[in-house]
Amino acid sequence: MPRPPVTNFLSDSIGLGGGGGDVPAPKLEIQYNGVSRESGSTLDLGAEPINTADGKTGTVTIKNTGTAAITLPGSPNIVALSGTDASLFTVTQPTSSNLPAGASVTFTLTFKPTTEGAKTATIKIQSSDAAVGSFQLNLTGTGGAAAPRLAVSVGATQIAANGSYGMGSVEIDSSGNAVTFTVRNTGSATANLDGPPAVTASPIGQFVLNLAGFPTSIAANDTATFTIQFSPTGTAEAKSSNIAVAYNSSLSFLFTVTGTATPKPVPTIAISHNSSSFTSGGSIPTFGVVWPTLTSSTKTVTISNTGTATMTGITLSKPSGHTGDFTISAFSGGTTLAAGASGTFTIQFAPSTTGARAAVVRVATTNGTNGTASSADLNVSGTGKTGADVLVSWTGTNEKAVNDTDGGYKVCYSKTSGFTAVHNGTTIFCADVPNSGGTTPVSKVISVPTFGDWYFKVYSYGKYNTIGGSPSAQTSAVNVPST
Repeated sequence: MPRPPVTNFLSDSIGLGGGGGDVPAPKLEIQYNGVSRESGSTLDLGAEPINTADGKTGTVTIKNTGTAAITLPGSPNIVALSGTDASLFTVTQPTSSNLPAGASVTFTLTFKPTTEGAKTATIKIQSSDAAVGSFQLNLTGTGGAAAPRLAVSVGATQIAANGSYGMGSVEIDSSGNAVTFTVRNTGSATANLDGPPAVTASPIGQFVLNLAGFPTSIAANDTATFTIQFSPTGTAEAKSSNIAVAYNSSLSFLFTVTGTATPKPVPTIAISHNSSSFTSGGSIPTFGVVWPTLTSSTKTVTISNTGTATMTGITLSKPSGHTGDFTISAFSGGTTLAAGASGTFTIQFAPSTTGARAAVVRVATTNGTNGTASSADLNVSGTGKTGADVLVSWTGTNEKAVNDTDGGYKVCYSKTSGFTAVHNGTTIFCADVPNSGGTTPVSKVISVPTFGDWYFKVYSYGKYNTIGGSPSAQTSAVNVPST
């Protein structure tokens, strides 16, 4: 009978297939120390001294890398242990026998030899993975002579050999809480210590060991403790030190302690006036010229704490100069200033006399410079005004010989109207305007000693009338401003 055409056969197959596609399936994968192992391969647990309390342990991971759940139907144990030296190996059973796609579970292997020499055993894991229905690993290990072996832990946290332990964050120039480290002899012979635990790498002073009562030897399965405090100094940064517990002349348990030094909260002072910085001191712009007995306008100085801790011991003083001519108000912030806060005080100039006047205003704190005492001197200055110029003019008289070499005018002035023109130097002042070379001026600039209303009279005098003629008409009051 002739064969059907191939094209018809393919067409029938496609019609019966119902659309095709991947079928979900489980996939078993076994890892030891993060490395995938094939069924039938050997795990070497290495050498272990005989009769240790803990033995040598390793972790095995069972993973389902497939797309459907996987079951582990082994009974009574998911992981079955057998073989010549099975009694020297123990298995901590996985906590689940059903793994969804992508899930995993672990169990622990322990090797505790009681005699020296090579030891072997086998573990088997049954699974619903059709490709690996029974997964087998061959175990080997070597029992060695009784020997010490040290391990270090903090509470329930075991520190791996050459591993590290984090001490957290501590402020610069402070000390963290003391952390207790437990040294245990997990071997089967006494560990004779070469010395107490020690820092083996700088910076040594960052981690402080308290070794009070630490023994010179640790018996098998016995413990000893010491503490470490993280006490950072210097710069704020990550810090670490190596710690060694040396024993039996050639052995050592090494680990690293780490910590982060954080900036220490400190106050930082800033001083300003009119948006200019005077944190390091300097000269405040002058108060200018001010009449004695008057007080200038105020100059405001701002003190700020730009740091991260409270600033304390804030004081204001006038240590030198014409201290009585300058007044300073109380600081609005009192004696302390919280981090980020500001306050102000004012300075005024009230000259007690004429001429240049100056003083020093000192701003001090007990901790304003990053935690240490600070002091800044502000130089203040002003001038006590000596007088104000007033131009007095008059019309020349016909007094006989006024324009002679012995003649002239007398300008008298006082703050009292209707005064008698007799110079006394305190309330009435007179100034001569003598003839000079045949020409007698008819004006004079008078410098009055104070501000306010001043009144003026002008007298002429001559060679034949030295007493002077009649005064000029009294000048209306001239107001000399106080500013």
